[in-house]
Amino acid sequence: MTEAEARELFDKIDGDSDGQISIVELANHFKSEGHQGKLKEKVKEAMAADSNRDRVLDFEEFHTLVK
Repeated sequence: MTEAEARELFDKIDGDSDGQISIVELANHFKSEGHQGKLKEKVKEAMAADSNRDRVLDFEEFHTLVK
């Protein structure tokens, strides 16, 4: 995924446009993509990219995740 594509997806998931993706925003995204059955697993996998452990993903963490 290119950086531009990652930015577009990041902005789509970042519902409140605060520059961070929260656990709730991730869950909402996965629900909208049809991953209700594996929601906890998907969110946990994604949050593993939270390198500074602040419980949100900034763009750099997100971009590393989706590369």
